[in-house]
Amino acid sequence: KDFNKTEEMIDTILSEESGSAVKQEKEKTEQQTGDEAAVKAEDETVTQDDAAASRKNAMSGKDESIYKTAIQLYETGYYDHSLAKFNEIISNHADSKFLDNAHVWAGRIYIKKYRYDDAIKEFDSVRDTSGEYPASLFYKAEAYRYKGDKISSIEYYQKYASEYPGDPLAPYSILNAGKLYLGNKQGTQSLEAAIKLIKNYPDSDTIDDAYYLIAKIYEKDPVLKDVETARKYYRIFLRKAANNEKYFVDSPLLPAVKRDMERLEKTHFKMER
Repeated sequence: KDFNKTEEMIDTILSEESGSAVKQEKEKTEQQTGDEAAVKAEDETVTQDDAAASRKNAMSGKDESIYKTAIQLYETGYYDHSLAKFNEIISNHADSKFLDNAHVWAGRIYIKKYRYDDAIKEFDSVRDTSGEYPASLFYKAEAYRYKGDKISSIEYYQKYASEYPGDPLAPYSILNAGKLYLGNKQGTQSLEAAIKLIKNYPDSDTIDDAYYLIAKIYEKDPVLKDVETARKYYRIFLRKAANNEKYFVDSPLLPAVKRDMERLEKTHFKMER
């Protein structure tokens, strides 16, 4: 990796560049249900294929009902009951179009229940041809993060963000990887993640996190530490908030930025006061 290029991007950001990125909107597809099989007259012979199709249609209606109930239970906080319903689909409806969805939702519930290994097993069960596969990568990274396995977590965050950069969770994946890098004292990788957010996702609600992350990198990282640059980024953040820029003016990070800025100036810039 060419670190000089990274430095050039930093200089560009510090000069208040206005980047633009193409926002990709995720298209939603409507699920279609099959036509009901017609019941023939008593003299008509029903073939084995017709009987199988009829059974499949009946099963599809039942598993859809179970799936909707599971979602409702999840949304109202009844996680154990919701998990039981998702597991019913997994155990009894192997051909269900909701099977991979059920694996992802079950995994998310296991994360809430601190059963991270069980969660990872659910995410591993999602087929890589499924529309739920991208989500399974993100939540697998989440499970590894909560489990304390930073290396595996970063691996899956990066895999998800690189393979599905247009997915809604991609910027959060990059941000989380950046934070983990900083925690591992890998400032350069953390900085690259923050810059990627600013350059590629300027309209994401992670943009304020990206600027704050850069400030923390220059304040904390043992290799890149530069308190003057850290202060510049805190000031940029505060200026954007003062200018009512979206995601900065109402950022939940704003109190922390003000506090960290004040502490930094008291500690390192006493002579300027």
